[in-house]
Formats: sequence, structure tokens, C-alpha cells
Amino acid sequence: MPNPEGQAQRHHQNRSRNRPSTSAARPVVRPRVPLRQLLRVASVASGIQFGWALQLSLLTPYVQQLGIPHQWASIIWLCGPVSGLFVQPLVGHLSDRCTSRFGRRRPFILVGAASIVVAVLIIGYAADIGWLLGDNEAYRPWAITVFVIGFWILDVANNVTQGPCRALLADLTSKHFLLLLPQILDP
Repeated sequence: MPNPEGQAQRHHQNRSRNRPSTSAARPVVRPRVPLRQLLRVASVASGIQFGWALQLSLLTPYVQQLGIPHQWASIIWLCGPVSGLFVQPLVGHLSDRCTSRFGRRRPFILVGAASIVVAVLIIGYAADIGWLLGDNEAYRPWAITVFVIGFWILDVANNVTQGPCRALLADLTSKHFLLLLPQILDP
């Protein structure tokens, strides 16, 4: 009766005889990612951070101008962390499995960027939209509603864009960094 373990050992020995030595093999040199491409992707990440900074610095005064009480303003600010808790893992999962001809990450970045533009327009014109829907100086429920909807869209869009953008940067640079790591660590 044949010995399955012995056959597996002989098969492994035959395979290793046919392979060249790893010490004699030349390392695979991957093509470098052009600096221009890295700067373009990094500029998207920079734009996202600019959007977060804009949101944090300018929207609180706008909330107060619309007449939203401070206790409600803090609840509105919860939408960022709550949307990030759900949106980023979901978008990350979907972008990892995306088979678009534009790449795995770029469609999500494009949709997120377009949504950011729409959200900024909604927020910027919330008072005017509320006025068209019947608000007056003393009572502005429509403007507040439009603002809150735009704020949520902005938070979701920032999160939709941020995850794939960071993943795209990692996709583009991780192989280079791993190839350069021995040179960096070797004094």
C-alpha cells in the first residue's frame, strides 16, 4: 500500500529541485508610481480635510444664524460620527469588491465628491430654500430642515470619499514602501 506522506515528500523534493535558488533570483522591481499621480490622489485627500475643516469652523455660526438652539446643535454634530460608523466600513467593503473599469476606488471618490458639491449647495442655500417654502424671519422650520438634510449629506459624502481615497493612496504606495523598507532600515 503506498504511503501518502512519502509521496508528498518526494513531490516537494522534485519541485524544489526544479526551482532556482531564491538567493540567486533577482528581486522583482515594480514600476514606480509617478509623483504627479500621487500628488493628484493626495490633493483629493487634502480637499476632504479642507471640507472637514470648513464644516467644523463655519457651520456652527450658520446653525446659530438659522436659530437652532445650542442643545440641538450638538445633536446635529452627532451625524458625523454616526454616519462614519456605518458608511466607512460599508463603502470600504464595497470598494474592495468593486470591478469597475475605472478601478476599485475611483467611482466611490467621484460619487462622494459630487455629493459633497450637492451638499454644500444645499447648506449654502438652506435659508433661501426655506424662504421659498414659506419661512419668515421669526419662524424658519424649512430652512433648518433643509440645513440638517444637507449637513447629513455632507457628512455621508465626506465619509464615502475619505475611505476609498485613503485606500487608493495605500494601494499606490504600499508596494513601494515595502520595497524601500530594507534600504530605510539598513544604516
